Amino acid sequence: MWVGSFKWNLYFAGIMSIFTFVFSIANNLLLESLIRSLFAFVVCFFLMFGIRLAMGKMIGKENRELFSAGEKGQRIDLVTPDEPSGLSGPVGEKHMGTDDSGHEFEDFAPLELSKVVRKEAPDINPEEIAKALRVFSNE
Repeated sequence: MWVGSFKWNLYFAGIMSIFTFVFSIANNLLLESLIRSLFAFVVCFFLMFGIRLAMGKMIGKENRELFSAGEKGQRIDLVTPDEPSGLSGPVGEKHMGTDDSGHEFEDFAPLELSKVVRKEAPDINPEEIAKALRVFSNE
């Protein structure tokens, strides 16, 4: 029936009463501004009940669990899982294991890339390179 919690009413009413006080203090006395902000708090507090009820009716019973806080994020699992027995040997040995999908895998092997070879061109003139650098540095 209701969406959200009782805190929504307090937050909404509190924010609206602060806005009412800030905009009312410029033209009224302090006591008058406090009375108006208290009245705004009460009205907005009960208005939020109607808004939450209307949202609950629009969402429906089957989709209400999407907005419930429930148990999500309330507990932290601080237990470290045990190491599989195949990975506890010396570093130099090859280990085989399985991932979650059941496929076998080996230990990590770094990617071996071929060397990058620089081609020396005999027709490069150092004066032309210096000239090109001067042109680019002036731009």
